Formats: sequence, C-alpha cells, structure tokens
Amino acid sequence: MTEIESTWKALPLSAVGALYVNGIQRFIRENLIAFFGAGTGFAVSESLGWREFGLGAGLVLLAGLLIALVYHRRFRYRVDGDSVRVRKGLFEQQEIKVRFERVQNVGFSQPIYLRPLGLTRVTLETPGASQTEVSLPGIASGEATALRDLISGAAGRRADSDQSTDSDDAERTEAEPAAAFEASAADLFKYGMTSNQIWILLAVFGAPASSWIESRVSSWIEQLSASGLLDMEMLRGAPLMLALLVGLLIVSVALLLMALSGLLAIVRFSGYRLVRETDRFKSRFGLLDAREKSLKLSKLHGIQTVQTAVGRMLGQWHAIGHQTGAVALEGAMNDDRRFLIPGIDNDRLEGVVGTLRGRSWDAPAWQGIHPRFRSMLWGRTSVAMVIAALLVWLLLPGHVAWPPLTILGLNLLILGLIHLHWRRWAFAHDGQRMRIRSGLVGQKIVEFDLASCQQVAISTSPYQRRHQLASLTIRLPHGEQPLPYLGREAADEIANLLLYRAESSAKHSL
Repeated sequence: MTEIESTWKALPLSAVGALYVNGIQRFIRENLIAFFGAGTGFAVSESLGWREFGLGAGLVLLAGLLIALVYHRRFRYRVDGDSVRVRKGLFEQQEIKVRFERVQNVGFSQPIYLRPLGLTRVTLETPGASQTEVSLPGIASGEATALRDLISGAAGRRADSDQSTDSDDAERTEAEPAAAFEASAADLFKYGMTSNQIWILLAVFGAPASSWIESRVSSWIEQLSASGLLDMEMLRGAPLMLALLVGLLIVSVALLLMALSGLLAIVRFSGYRLVRETDRFKSRFGLLDAREKSLKLSKLHGIQTVQTAVGRMLGQWHAIGHQTGAVALEGAMNDDRRFLIPGIDNDRLEGVVGTLRGRSWDAPAWQGIHPRFRSMLWGRTSVAMVIAALLVWLLLPGHVAWPPLTILGLNLLILGLIHLHWRRWAFAHDGQRMRIRSGLVGQKIVEFDLASCQQVAISTSPYQRRHQLASLTIRLPHGEQPLPYLGREAADEIANLLLYRAESSAKHSL
C-alpha cells in the first residue's frame, strides 16, 4: 500500500487538465438550463452570428485554462496522522482542516480522461456541510486508496497483517465482499425512464427542440398537402383529429425523452454494485466516470424509498441512504451527496431496505392522517375555483358558458388529486422505529429510528384547534419530515415518544 508523506504537496502537473475539465463541466451544469432552457443561447447566436458566438466561447475557454493554471499553482494539501488539510484559492487563499473522525463519506471519481493519467478525484464529506468540504481534484490512484484506508482506520490493521504474512503477499489477494445488490442494464434503463431526470432534459432541450419540431412539422405538412396526401380543409373541419395528431406528437416526444433518460442512466450507473463491509456500505458504478461512494453505518440516520408515477407502472423504486447533513436533493443533476441505490424492482425492495437497515423489521400497519386534511383542501380549492368561474362568466362578453364550465371541470380533477394525496399520507411505528409515507400517484417512504430525532415541533392552526388536530414537524439529522393533521392526543403521544427515545438513547448524536 502506498505510504502518504506528512508534508505539503502540490497536485500533479497532469491534474491541470482535470481542473480545467471540472471547471468547464461545473460552468455548463450551473448555466445549462438558464442558457438553453429559455432559448437564450440560440437567440444570442442568431443576433451576433455564429462567428462572433464562437469567438466569445473561445475566449471563455482560454480564460478557464488560465484560471485552472493559477488554481493548480496555489493548491496544496497535506495528510497528517489524524486529519487532512487543504490550501486553495485564486485571489484569497484559505486553509481547510478536516479531522478523520468527522468524515462520513469518502468519494472516488475517475472520469475517462483521468484513467490514462493514473489519477483519481477524491471528495470528503462531513456532517452539516452544505457541500463537499474537501475535494482533491486529481491525485495518484494509489495515494487515493491509501487515504481512504487511513480515514476508515483500515491502514493500521492492514499494516499489521502485512508484517505477519510477508511471504504470502504475492499469492494472496483480498477477497471482495459479496454484493448485497447489483443492478442490471435493464434495471438501470427502467430507473432512468422513471426518474425525474426526464424533466431536467425537458427543461434543457425543450425550447430549442420545440423550435426545431415546429419547423419540421410545418415542412412535413406543406409537403403532404402539396402531394395531396393530406387535406388541410378536412383537418380544419375535424378539430378532434387535429388534437389527436398533436397528442400523438407529444407522446412520441415524451417517449423519446424517457428512452434518452434511460440510456443516460445506464452510462452513469453502469455496473452498479453495492457491498457491505465491516462498518460501511460501498457502491461502485459508472461507465465514463467510474465512481466509488461509501456510507458509514454509524452515520446512516434514515432510509428513503421512492417510486415515481411512471415507476409505479413499471414496478421500479430507488433508495437513498440518508447521512447527517446530506439533505435529500431531488434534482437529478445535483445529487452527488446522496447515497443512491437505483433500479430496484418490487421483488428486491424489501431485501435492499433490510440490508441498509441491518436487520429485519416487522413493520406495523399503516395509519392514515385525519380526513379533515382532505376536507380543508377541498373547501379552499372549491371556493377559489368557483370564484374564478364566476368572474370569467361575468367578464366574458355574451356570458359564454364553456369557459366557467371548463374551470369547474378542472376543479373536479383537482379534488380527485387531493383525495389521492390524502390517501397516500400515512405513518407507522412500533415504539422504536417509524416510517412515513407521502406522495400523489407515486410515493415516498422515509424510515428512521425514533432515537435519531433531534427536534419535534407541534403546530396547530385555528382550524385544527377547533377540531382537536395538530401537525408534527420531525427534525432528523438529514432534514425535516412533516406529518400533518393528526389527532391532538396522537400527536402529543408521538412527540413525547420521539423525545424520550432521543434523550434515552446512548447512540444519539447530533
């Protein structure tokens, strides 16, 4: 195993390329939706011309290279016996020190452009940090592995083992733990189709794609009309047929985006493998960017399972292991801090959750929230929609009936969705462990030990006080979890139980 010298060191010169590519990727990721989603990029390119646009892009790339060179020159890191320190900054240099016992996740990332250089990107995450606290953008792979083992406490154990078995080192290899879960390409494809990544793609490519589709459809219609295969007068006289054609076009685009999202998921999570070691979980995945993420068992404070609306039709879930401070990030392009397990089907869901939990749990039956939650939303929504319908009917000339009737029909649809939302809300606990379910067509289930609760708040509105109801907000190490519209006695009982378990638990930590 590579030894780590306790001296200030610079990144390898070849890491300049990694810094440059990382900066370009971060710039694109942070500005892609705003730039292309609204069609701004195409508008600017058309107003300035592609030549000027390309010149500006070249200047930006050159500026990025200069920034990468300066950042590399000022970047230094040092690994001591119990901590790692980093000095960085372009104009104002800052020094960060992180003790090993505070590190809850050591992340490895080796994009395809780092593999020929033998470099690995290492990230260290600590509780409470809103972002990755320490990032080494490109160090030797052997040194990265030694740093991971040093942080996990395995370095000393392996050193002792090596001294006692030097003669067998050439013949003995470390056994790889059996996989607790593996996702096939088909599982990952279905995960991509069911994930929220499709909405990211729609936001990014929606505006430019809509312009291209509009021009292509107009051209096809003109060609079909000129050839006599399509009668435009017939379409104008058959609005339902025209609506059907538009609907088919929308469905086709949606299916295309879902397929693209599925392919991206295969590339991102290719070869996904989850293993459990002595004190942590590790996941390895990635085709173009080989990654390794770890999750300490002592830092696992909650398990979240998610099934989207499309995932419910395909029987697909994904799970998230929540750590301290790692608030769930729903955006598919900004979820690097989540310990994500993708592509879980219905048959393997309980096995994966049991593996993360570390034991079996005979969960009690679900208990729903009070029906007055639904009644309150029904009343507010209906009043607002009826007022809107009356205003439209009064303001339109001739008192046309169909616009207000459309609004009332939309109100019925919303009332149905409210009913589904109310039915999805539920909770269950056995005095030691709790799970909370929410959602609409899809569902999200959060499971945690009662002892992991940090704070619980009881809130009551005037409506709730009138009907002896209350809502709970449970603060967990990874974020808040609401539980609305319980009976007041039940809310007080759950709140007292949460506080009692937290205060009496020897393992409770902030």
